[in-house]
Amino acid sequence: MKLRFPLETLAGVLTWLLVSALTLLILQRLPGEQPIVLVTLLLLLYGIGFILLTQEHHSCGLSGRYGRYLLWLTLLCAFSLLVILPPRQFDYLSILTIIWVCLLPHSMSQRRALLLSAVIVVSWFSLQAYLEQRSLWITASLYGAFHLFAVIMQSAITAEQQAKQALAAKNLELQSAQQLLLAASRQNERMRIARDLHDLLGHHLTALTIQLQIACYHTEGEAKQQVEQSLQLARLLLSDVREVVSSMREHSDLNLQQLLKPLLASLPKPLQVELDIPAELSLSGVLPAQHILMLVREAISNTLKHARATKLCISARVDQQHVVLTITDNGQVVSNWQSGNGLTGMQERLAECGGSLQVSDHTGAMRLELRLPQEHVRV
Repeated sequence: MKLRFPLETLAGVLTWLLVSALTLLILQRLPGEQPIVLVTLLLLLYGIGFILLTQEHHSCGLSGRYGRYLLWLTLLCAFSLLVILPPRQFDYLSILTIIWVCLLPHSMSQRRALLLSAVIVVSWFSLQAYLEQRSLWITASLYGAFHLFAVIMQSAITAEQQAKQALAAKNLELQSAQQLLLAASRQNERMRIARDLHDLLGHHLTALTIQLQIACYHTEGEAKQQVEQSLQLARLLLSDVREVVSSMREHSDLNLQQLLKPLLASLPKPLQVELDIPAELSLSGVLPAQHILMLVREAISNTLKHARATKLCISARVDQQHVVLTITDNGQVVSNWQSGNGLTGMQERLAECGGSLQVSDHTGAMRLELRLPQEHVRV
């Protein structure tokens, strides 16, 4: 069974529900008029904010456009509850900040997360001590340790996820290299067989044809007729050999569609790939094939790591003197994104082949357009 939310998100939601239910239950039993409506709204806002922050494909997620604002809004809700609720009745309320600090390792380094957690703990219990007019250093020490423990554990989980992503990227690179090696080996073997047929069998058939021509001049009658038939068969066989050699040389190019299919077949299931490449489109050498495979692999890695897309489209078309390979997805990129080492490496690879790379924004997602000179491609 596939869970809708990750386990850490589910644990945070259940903890928030328990804290909310306990807070409202205690608040109802207190004498006098209590701000139940306002407390309920703050608890709901905190819980909804936490759920949205843990959604990868949402604009309010931690990596989304409004994630940083929502992150601080949920913390403000927790501090507002501390101020509004009656003192000395809700010492457990700091659990909300423990849930909150678990989000920090997903948006900053472990060192900054630990430092910010310490600031939150000091601020929280200083405010609580001021409101309740009592010393809370023992409680602050215990809850502070829980905060640090939560940050360290979540940092370890985040590091493990990043390691898995890096391993998946290396696996894609290895599969690309393996597929290219197999294709290059097939191409080299095909060329070797074509050369052997031309140099050995073609040479012997040519010599046999010459000998049969000479034999025609030295024979008469029925024997000459048999020799002439043999000569015709030798010439026909030599012609067939030449056609086979020419065909093998013409089909020795690396088919682009066949090169990409094994790479795309190993992608994670949530990512669907649409391949729109003409079946007859082939690359004329190993070097452009290597560059195209690496470029597509890098684009897929960027899609999985940054865009968080569920659909990837790869298409190719012939445009005047170039072959254009377009890669788009349905993900979302941050508004202030900057070109990194991945895109720079892609531009360098294309420059080696005389090509170019154009990066644009397509409905909020990144669109890559790779142009390769037609001399490297055969249609």
